[in-house]
Amino acid sequence: MKTPTLGYEEDTEISKLEIARIQVEEAITLFIDEKFLCALTLAGAAEEILSRLLNARGQPSAMEQSAEAVLNTKRITGLSGLAEVTDKGLFKGWNAARNIAKHHNANESEIVVMNLFDEAFWMIRRALANAASLSLNVCNGLDFENWVIANINM
Repeated sequence: MKTPTLGYEEDTEISKLEIARIQVEEAITLFIDEKFLCALTLAGAAEEILSRLLNARGQPSAMEQSAEAVLNTKRITGLSGLAEVTDKGLFKGWNAARNIAKHHNANESEIVVMNLFDEAFWMIRRALANAASLSLNVCNGLDFENWVIANINM
C-alpha cells in the first residue's frame, strides 16, 4: 500500500547509485563544515548502499578488500596478535561507530565515546573507495582530499 502524499511534490524515481552519490557528497559537505557526527551517519548510509551494489555485481567492497588483506596477513605471518581476528569481528569493529550513531539497544549505555572526526573520515574514505570501484563520480571528492591536506597534512 502506498503512503498517502502531502501533495508538496511528486514522487521521485531515483537509482540507488544516485542516492548514494548524493549522500556521500552531502557527507563531505558536512565533514568540511566540521559536522562530523552527521557526516559519519550519512557517509555510512552511502557506504552501505555502495557496498551492496558492488556485491550485487560480484565485486568486493572496500571493507571486504581490507578484511581480506588483514586475514591474508594473519595466514601468511601467523602473528599471535591476529589469532582471534575474524572477518565478522573486523566488520563489527569497523562499523561500530556508524551503528552506535544510528541505533540503540537495550543493554547499551546511553553515553558513548568516539572520535567523531576519525570515524567520519574513515567512513567517507570507504564510501569514496566504493564509489570509485563503481566508476561513480563524486563531484566534491577532491574538496574532501584538499580539506584533509590543508587541515591535517596527511
